[in-house]
Amino acid sequence: MNFRLYSIIIIIFSTSSQALTKKNNDVSLEIKPITCMVKQAGQRCEMTAKFAWYAPTSMSLCLFQEQQKLQCWEHAKEAKSTQIIHLSKSMLFTLKDAKNNVVAKQNIEVHTSVNQQYRRKLRSDWSVF
Repeated sequence: MNFRLYSIIIIIFSTSSQALTKKNNDVSLEIKPITCMVKQAGQRCEMTAKFAWYAPTSMSLCLFQEQQKLQCWEHAKEAKSTQIIHLSKSMLFTLKDAKNNVVAKQNIEVHTSVNQQYRRKLRSDWSVF
């Protein structure tokens, strides 16, 4: 009975340590801010965004806004950049390696301050109550 318990504990800890190792090998991309406010839907948003990425080993990576290349770095473990970006809708930002594989991604959302949908009145104006 104790042997089974010990073997289950060992299996749990070995799989969790492997998961942590895989997580540490990933490239992380941070973009701030991740939201942009516009007055009405369809308006163009212009903002200054800060980009930072970190990798466990030196890599050559390029930052893309949808399909447009913004900036590239050669043989770096980390990088920081400030860019002025223009958005008319929510867009995906990706880091791609030399083989054009996506290694990290983050979305910037565009939100409107005016609600698109209007609610109808639930009662008429002439009601006594």
